[in-house]
Amino acid sequence: MTSAADLAILAGFATGMAATSAIAVKWAAFARGPLRASVVLFVLAMMAAMFAGVLVYFALGGAAGLIAGLWAAAALMSASAFIVFVGFAREVRLRQGPRDARPSPGSRLGFVAAVIGLVIANEFLMGWSFSLLAGTLPVGFGPGGRELLGVLAGAVTSPWFVFPMALEMVLTLRFLGVGFPRSMRPFLLVQPAIMICSPPTIAGFPWLVSTTVGASALMGLAIAWLLIGLFRGEPLAPNVARYLLAFFGSLGLMAAGLVAWVAYAVPELFALSLVVQMTVFLWAVTDPTHFAAPELQDRDRPAPRPVGAGVDGS
Repeated sequence: MTSAADLAILAGFATGMAATSAIAVKWAAFARGPLRASVVLFVLAMMAAMFAGVLVYFALGGAAGLIAGLWAAAALMSASAFIVFVGFAREVRLRQGPRDARPSPGSRLGFVAAVIGLVIANEFLMGWSFSLLAGTLPVGFGPGGRELLGVLAGAVTSPWFVFPMALEMVLTLRFLGVGFPRSMRPFLLVQPAIMICSPPTIAGFPWLVSTTVGASALMGLAIAWLLIGLFRGEPLAPNVARYLLAFFGSLGLMAAGLVAWVAYAVPELFALSLVVQMTVFLWAVTDPTHFAAPELQDRDRPAPRPVGAGVDGS
């Protein structure tokens, strides 16, 4: 049984990791050039390496597992330094290239996808590792791996994933400021609250009822807000419309996950909806100027890139 002091240490560490991830997402949102982009990916990869080492320890156990976990973490951290080397080489090459060189649009898309994948992987690995350390998840996947989906879903719906992820969302929005169109802000703000309202996160009937009601109310509020805006004829930019389509699609998946959890005690679908919800949020905040309203674009758009700089994080 984990003591209160151990839980407090884990909670403090989880808070620090959430803050670090939020800062990394802010850097990613306004990174310009391959070197800065590579630094963001390096920081996120380093975080993932630490938690991978913990999982190796639990997979092997004992002194051998501890040594193997340390070696695995060290090896992954060393390998992640290669990202910065590649970024530096590309930065030098771009600065020495033609002054009118046009970067590939796919570079930014690949960078955003890498940031989203690493942030979610970090939170997932942290949720899994801390759940193992706290003794709330079993070690292994059961005979023949039959409990694989259940263990993975348990890591996603654990408080070590849900609450740090919600905190990271709040901090990210705070760090980024108001560089989003007015029609988009309420939905971004409601996403952390929806993340917190996860019935499988804490055992007990009161939490189940309060979070189910809360999640349903927040979903209804989001729909009502959208309908009011459409009724008033408020303009909706195409990029914002695509975000809202993805946002409400994730809410539909979450609603189905709520039914599956409450009616059948099956958390896998709800766990998937949390990952989709985070993907939608990170997609929006990793490139805020993509959604900026016309009146905010000039003010919130990053300064012009140096001649020859690329967009691996621009």
